[in-house]
Amino acid sequence: MHGRVARSQVPDLVPAAQESDAIDLRQVQDFFFRRWQVILGTAAVVAVVTFMVLLAVTPRYTGTAQVLLDPQKDKLFGAESMISELSLETGNVDSQISVIRSTNLLRRVVEKTHLTQDVEFGLPAAPGLFRLFTSWFSAEPAAEPKPAPTDTGIPPDVLRAIGRLRKALDVARVQRTYVISISVTSEDPAKAARLANAVADTYVVDQLDARYDAAKRASVWLAERMEGLRDQVRQSEEAVGTFRREHNLLTTTSETKLTISEQQLSELNAKLVAARAETAEKRAKYEQAQHVQSSGGNVQAIPDVVRSTVVSQLRAQQAEYARKAADLVSRYSDNHPQVIDARAELRNIEHSIAAEVGRIITNLKNDYDVAKAGEDSLQHSLNQMSGSSGLDNDVGIKLRELERINAANKTLFESFLSRTKITQEQSTFQEREARVISPATKPGAPSYPRKPLVMSLALVVGLLVGIGGSVALDMLNAGFNTPRQVEEKLGVPVLASVPLLRESARQIDGKAVDPATYTFAMPLSRFAEAIRAARMGVQMSDVDHPAKVVMVTSTIPQEGKSTICMSLAFSALKANQRVALIDADLRHPSVSRFFGLEKKPGLVDFLTGSVTLDKALVNNHGLTIIPAGSKSQNPPDLLGSARMAGLVEQLREAYDYVVIDTPPVGPVIDARVAMQLADKVIYVVRWQLTTREIVAQTLETLDADRKLAGIIFNLVDETKTPRYGPYSYYAGYYYKKYYQG
Repeated sequence: MHGRVARSQVPDLVPAAQESDAIDLRQVQDFFFRRWQVILGTAAVVAVVTFMVLLAVTPRYTGTAQVLLDPQKDKLFGAESMISELSLETGNVDSQISVIRSTNLLRRVVEKTHLTQDVEFGLPAAPGLFRLFTSWFSAEPAAEPKPAPTDTGIPPDVLRAIGRLRKALDVARVQRTYVISISVTSEDPAKAARLANAVADTYVVDQLDARYDAAKRASVWLAERMEGLRDQVRQSEEAVGTFRREHNLLTTTSETKLTISEQQLSELNAKLVAARAETAEKRAKYEQAQHVQSSGGNVQAIPDVVRSTVVSQLRAQQAEYARKAADLVSRYSDNHPQVIDARAELRNIEHSIAAEVGRIITNLKNDYDVAKAGEDSLQHSLNQMSGSSGLDNDVGIKLRELERINAANKTLFESFLSRTKITQEQSTFQEREARVISPATKPGAPSYPRKPLVMSLALVVGLLVGIGGSVALDMLNAGFNTPRQVEEKLGVPVLASVPLLRESARQIDGKAVDPATYTFAMPLSRFAEAIRAARMGVQMSDVDHPAKVVMVTSTIPQEGKSTICMSLAFSALKANQRVALIDADLRHPSVSRFFGLEKKPGLVDFLTGSVTLDKALVNNHGLTIIPAGSKSQNPPDLLGSARMAGLVEQLREAYDYVVIDTPPVGPVIDARVAMQLADKVIYVVRWQLTTREIVAQTLETLDADRKLAGIIFNLVDETKTPRYGPYSYYAGYYYKKYYQG
């Protein structure tokens, strides 16, 4: 099927470059153009409902005061205070917020401002449906339960006022500063400012009272502690005096004695340490020289030998005589007297060096022995000194322990005495750690409801709901909207997109023309061009074997199938072809009714042998029509009979173009039977009406792969098709100037 292949491939050329785009902006534009009425209508309804609700909601005003937390960093009395000061870390600031919202503080505010008699905060709420409705959009509760009796001693009316005030109160830290914002919301702007200032003032006074009470408690505790400290100091002083008397120690004598003994021991220890270091050094030198001598090493390399001036002089003489002996040997023989004398002197010098080295090693041994004896002497003296001063040490240690205890008790007593004096002064004067820096003023505009914000949100929500509803409508639209959608879903080419002809568009000379004859009356119209395109599409679907017998069917009734049949017939007749139109819809013969031939003998009568073919044929302005004829109880059998096949063959020989109108495929099988008689089948699908799933299922059961020429997209409302994208225009929207009528 060359025509089908060509048509199925052409539409894919354009979107090939568009498939890479994530979002097709033209589709979005077409969607809004298609559903703008739904979207704007929904947004308008939501906005109107919101506006009516805002009119019913009671406006509320918010008064805001600001309190600065500012503890004193400088000590007023020159010493550290016993009373804890306010810390400004995040946890402590949050704790102050909880203090402001506490029941005790709010109770003082309620009693100070007499809120128990206030209609908004104190009296019971009046029930009602309106209050239940407005509570959804306001900050106050719809129905408030009666406060239950408590063990705190707070009256129920006060507890009710505290609860309402807490709900109307908002306490927050201003960003990361030390400022706390206190806001109260009320129906009365003056009341909102007054309550905010009352809460702020009550908090400041509460801070002063808390510090005053703390100072009083600290003063009482310090006074009690002072009595105990006085007794401790007295007892420690008595213990020191008793110990001195028991050991016959006077303050000056004992201290001097103890100091001398300690000094002597310290000096002996220092000398012993120095002696031990010296002994270790001399022993190391001696042991090193002895090891070199015993192992046969070069004793002349010992550090003390190297530093010896005598050895250095002898080595210089040795070098001189060695040079002299070498010079004499070069001039004389070995037995020459001068050579012999020079060598003798050289041996004497070597003996002298060896003797000097031995003397140095002996001196190292003597030095080590002397140092060892000195160390032993110091150790003996230290042992004697330690034994003789043991008793003095025990007495001194005990005495110093008692004196330290006495000194610690005195220091603690003096510190507490100073703290007591400062705390007593602080209890009479406390500087504020919190102060109001911005009192609340009467608000000029309500804080709730925020009408501009609420209306803006309502419009946004309305638009979103409208868009969501429009998307749902598009998803619920089960029909086909564009020819391209038909081709993509069904895999069958669209022969033509036939526009919907309204009665106003079918007016000719003041009279409405029937759509079936509109093609004949207005051959240059958009409708006629679409029918002509469909007819040519059928011919081009198989160029080698042009179709002469064309069958038209659809999925369900009311898709315009019979109108398409008659339009095809009139289009071919306008092209000077011999045309035969067979009304094979024996159950609902729409073609016969259109021409007023429902009472005439026709196809059923011919197939049953009641009349001849000449009696069944009707000529209407050159168009040969075979009406349905009489009623039949077995239409499929008649359409599948040999007599029907012979009739089609006779018409094929006698006419250029034969159009067969058959029933829809969905409800009955007549079209499946008659399809065997046709060269090509045209399938009619109505725009936005025929369900996509039904069409796809029907085409699968139709088994028309060889004979299905294509689909006619019928009754397309071209005033709405531009809303479904560029492929919905098909062939007519952009070319209106080429059509007439």
